[in-house]
Amino acid sequence: RPFGYIGDYDPTLPKPWPEEEKDWWALHNTLVKRVRDSDALPPLEFDINQSRLPQLIFYGDSITEGWGGTTFGALPRKHRMWKSGEDKEIRKVFGENFGSDSAWGKRALKDPLVLGISGSRTYDFLWRIENGEFPTSKLLDHHEENNGGGDDNNDDEEEFQEKENDAPSPSKPRHFQLDKLERIYIVLMGTNNLGGGMLPAPTLEGMDATGRAILTLHTQNFPNQPAAVLFSELLPRKDDFRAVKMCPPRCKNMTTLEPYDSFMPAIEKVNRGLPEILEGWRRDFGNSRVVLLSRSEGGSKQQEKPHAKLGLVHRDDDGDDGEDKSSDSNDYTMTINCGREMFAIDDDEEFDTFMPDRLHPNAKGYELWANCLKKGLEVVMDHAISLTET
Repeated sequence: RPFGYIGDYDPTLPKPWPEEEKDWWALHNTLVKRVRDSDALPPLEFDINQSRLPQLIFYGDSITEGWGGTTFGALPRKHRMWKSGEDKEIRKVFGENFGSDSAWGKRALKDPLVLGISGSRTYDFLWRIENGEFPTSKLLDHHEENNGGGDDNNDDEEEFQEKENDAPSPSKPRHFQLDKLERIYIVLMGTNNLGGGMLPAPTLEGMDATGRAILTLHTQNFPNQPAAVLFSELLPRKDDFRAVKMCPPRCKNMTTLEPYDSFMPAIEKVNRGLPEILEGWRRDFGNSRVVLLSRSEGGSKQQEKPHAKLGLVHRDDDGDDGEDKSSDSNDYTMTINCGREMFAIDDDEEFDTFMPDRLHPNAKGYELWANCLKKGLEVVMDHAISLTET
């Protein structure tokens, strides 16, 4: 597709693609139907002695759509540089790691949903989830309704409570309850903002809006249920020719019309800003678990007593304020440093074996990235399930 400058767009304002983008609209409608069909199905049945795992929701752009071996719902063109049959190999990788016959899928409440559209940016993603690409079916019976015998005097109180639960309340600390978790949202979004000439700061604003929109929609649809988000840093991209093509209007030096020669400085700047943004989500959505998937090497970063860190206070039954008594379930790893499994590969020749077009993974690349995603899932589930080799 030709370069389309979006640098002046509001990355936080929901906006679909133009009507003439028929393939975008066709795929969006397909994904809406996919969500409706999933919502209409009952949760899978299990042995009463077997624990159940949440449904996985994959949100994103072309790399997420690529799990199905497609771009805009069709086989990618030759410039993707996939070999013959690559699409089938990628679908096999997905099935083995996350599908119905995988270790996760055999215990999942429902089959996973892959909801990606090639070229998606933060603003059209926001529109997508507000217009049908967000599942709303309840998967578990948590017995959260009142057990009373229909006392009419409680109607006003219940109505007030419903309104109060419509949006998250930062002033009310809530603790993550793993046993009530129904869905995990796996999100990769933002690289196409940069690819359209948007600067890192507004790109970060858009990425912040995407996570908050997901958590807000979850809270509105499931007021008393926890949420979990695996949010990915921007993957590296070495398609430098696209950075050059942005100039003009997006140039490194407008006077000399010197173009940018790489996306990587902008990607690194965005990724450096993500930990603070995700910390804001944890603060404002207490009944959530938010994990950042990072390209960094080394050990992962542990979350320690987050409510104490955020200045939230536990109130004892007698009404006195006391020390934080949050459950151990609130102590978890905030950042998974996946390194190589998120394509932190310096050698260009080796990098190309996983991303032959220097932007999109092939089957070998998806296999690599799947290992990172599974590490994140293990953390969300308090390592109650082992998905990766130790």
